[in-house]
Amino acid sequence: MYKLILLVMLAVTITGCSTRKDFYATGGSRADGSIDMAYDFKPFETPIVDINQAESIATNKCAVWGYQRAEPFGGKTQICQTRDGGGNCTAGQIVVKYQCIGNITPSTQAAAPAVTPVPAGIMSAAQYKETRLKALMEKNLPYSEYQKQYHAIMAE
Repeated sequence: MYKLILLVMLAVTITGCSTRKDFYATGGSRADGSIDMAYDFKPFETPIVDINQAESIATNKCAVWGYQRAEPFGGKTQICQTRDGGGNCTAGQIVVKYQCIGNITPSTQAAAPAVTPVPAGIMSAAQYKETRLKALMEKNLPYSEYQKQYHAIMAE
């Protein structure tokens, strides 16, 4: 009898418990149009995740920035917090990166001038750069044009 109980306990321990895991946003970038979605796992757990939940949350986050939807890049990143004696990851976080897609404005606004004139004589260099970045965000440019102008401002 004790052997049977021990055998059942060992089987449960080895196979782990299936556990539903919810995704949550861990980071993102409006400039890059990306959102990082993640869930945590612990030792002896077999995570059950709903990828539609992650996509829904990512799409909502992208919508705040003016994009239409989000799509997964493909693949996932594992961040290990605990390893067993064999070096296998037993606890940590799985991160799935999503790309925001869809133009945030009509392409007719892409013809706006690249440099917004701002009086630089009364501001520090950091304030001037910050003002230009705010003006760039208000232009509602397509992502590629926004990224190009953003990198130009940051390189100054």
